[in-house]
Amino acid sequence: MDREKQTEDSAETMNNHRWTQKMNRTQQGPDSALNTCSVKLNFPTATSASTLIPENVRQQPEPFFGDVSACGGFLLQCDLIFQQAPRYYQADHARISLIVNSLRSKALQWAQAFLAAHPITHLPFERFLGEFRLVFDQPRKQEEATRRLLSLKQGNRPVSEHLIDFRILAVEAGWPDLALKGIFYQSLNERIKDHLCTQPEADTFENLVTAALRSDLRLQERQTERKSKPPSTLVNPVLHLPLVAPASPASPSVKLEEPMQIGHSKLSLEERKKRRDEGLCFYCGQAGHLLSQCAVRLNPPNPPLNDRPRGGNSETSHVPKFLYVPVKICNQSKILETKALIDSGAEHSLMDQSLVQELSLPVEVLDNAVNAAGLGGKQLSRITKRTGPVLVFTSGNHREYLHFFITQCPQTPLILGFSWLQKHNPCLDWGSSRVTNWSTFCMANCLQSAVPHTKLPDPGSSKEIDLSNIPTCYHDLRSVFCKSRASALPPHRPYDCAIELLNGAPLPKSKLYNLSGPEKSSMEAYIQEALSLGHIRPSSSPVAAGFFFVEKKDKTLRPCIDFRELNQITVKDKYSLPLLESVFNSVQQAKFFTKLDLRNAYHLVRMREGDEWKTAFNTPLGHFEYLVMPFGLTNAPACLYPPPFHLSSFYSLPPPPPPHILPLSLPTHTKCNK
Repeated sequence: MDREKQTEDSAETMNNHRWTQKMNRTQQGPDSALNTCSVKLNFPTATSASTLIPENVRQQPEPFFGDVSACGGFLLQCDLIFQQAPRYYQADHARISLIVNSLRSKALQWAQAFLAAHPITHLPFERFLGEFRLVFDQPRKQEEATRRLLSLKQGNRPVSEHLIDFRILAVEAGWPDLALKGIFYQSLNERIKDHLCTQPEADTFENLVTAALRSDLRLQERQTERKSKPPSTLVNPVLHLPLVAPASPASPSVKLEEPMQIGHSKLSLEERKKRRDEGLCFYCGQAGHLLSQCAVRLNPPNPPLNDRPRGGNSETSHVPKFLYVPVKICNQSKILETKALIDSGAEHSLMDQSLVQELSLPVEVLDNAVNAAGLGGKQLSRITKRTGPVLVFTSGNHREYLHFFITQCPQTPLILGFSWLQKHNPCLDWGSSRVTNWSTFCMANCLQSAVPHTKLPDPGSSKEIDLSNIPTCYHDLRSVFCKSRASALPPHRPYDCAIELLNGAPLPKSKLYNLSGPEKSSMEAYIQEALSLGHIRPSSSPVAAGFFFVEKKDKTLRPCIDFRELNQITVKDKYSLPLLESVFNSVQQAKFFTKLDLRNAYHLVRMREGDEWKTAFNTPLGHFEYLVMPFGLTNAPACLYPPPFHLSSFYSLPPPPPPHILPLSLPTHTKCNK
């Protein structure tokens, strides 16, 4: 046993001696003996043995498959490994081997082809890295980062999430702090910008980031508070205009000299004693009810609009101005032109009972009655009914169906309330009391249809068209020759007028032409008519063409839009028009010739959806754009002559052109005697 134990101790001593010699060869310095002793003494412990393991030579970066966007991150991981284990990656071929071992797919195929032509043993690492970046790294990384940084927007994201993307692009773009401050502010949404306006201006980019994060957090807290607050049981003040209740007939027993104590001082002691003894109301002086039940007190005939004194001459007293817009209410054959009050204090849109009866509008009973209250919370009336869907045209060609709550308000029979303002969000000019522009929602949903005639139809216009002089083969085209249909807004078709602009061309901005007195009157009439027909609409386009008039031979004025600058940057449509000679040759054997004239020919073609802004023009009345094809466009003749309008479609009858496509004038016939 002693020999076996002695043999084991000798073997262990020899192994320790060999391991110590190996470590001595790897270490340098005058204290090698001390290091050897220290290592030898600590060798048996597990903790110390783990500290002796050299740098992790097996550490590898994430595999790289050739994605250009991941090249920078992959090379960063490789560089960190080189720094963590410099002893194992001093040679160029060791660094190249680490990178190649991490390549996959297309990247590995490239390395295989490249190293076949350039042996790894004689290849400098910098050259390999340069070739690698040339193939897989972004060639214009800084320019691309700058472009993405300028187009980055917060949208509905939190500022913290938006800031991560912004900082990544900011590092790649390499812009200074002052420039980053301005770009970051422009990238924030309007809600954060509005809140930042209430705070001191940040002088650095980091201070602006801190302020934006604080504003976003505060706004989120307020939104959470509003959501957690229980809904109020009180009805919002829906009206601050006089609501008149049905007046009850005065009792004949009431004395004319009995004063109405409304708006005056309190009753005297003698007056109160007299009314108490006689059983009269303390408020109106009439018998049969108490003060708490007084109808005059609960439903005053003329509640004051504000707290101004009521004394003085009513004719000379100041009358407050309100914003009214012209509207047209249509119900079957009845069309009423009136004005509607824009009232943000009214929760809903309201209509007077007399107006409902005049137009014979459908009425619906509300499931839950609504209490109409004034500014002070005082109940004015109780609304139990509303109208059915009513077709309403506002300020020209803004068309929609509305429900109105029915109330007693003869002084202001029509009110567009807060719900209407919230839905359409119009731009209002309070100085001129008119709508200057509509929201994008209205552009897409409310301004697409033509407005019907503002006047009631003339009974004479509904008479049958005299077809006695028209051949019977044309009688089935009677509906095609309707003048009113020719002026309506046409539907979108595959051959709508499109305007293709040259890439990079500057947008035209024409001047505003000076108009004489008669020209201004003609311009106002033209704009009003075009708006009512739905041919134009208010615009916020960056394009602006000039508007002027040209005198015709009969001394009348013809409106013209200066589209010359727009035509210069428009891609021309070289559609060939038919040759007159070929047309005449095709009808040589004909005896009867029919001329079909298109009514409002250009306006029968719609502008392609999304190209309306390119036809915008400026007038002293405002900025407008066409929904139909205007005169003056360079490609207008080609748009008017697609296959549906080709003259060959009229060579033989039947079939005639579809009625919904071609509103025509009455045809004329000429007999050719040979």
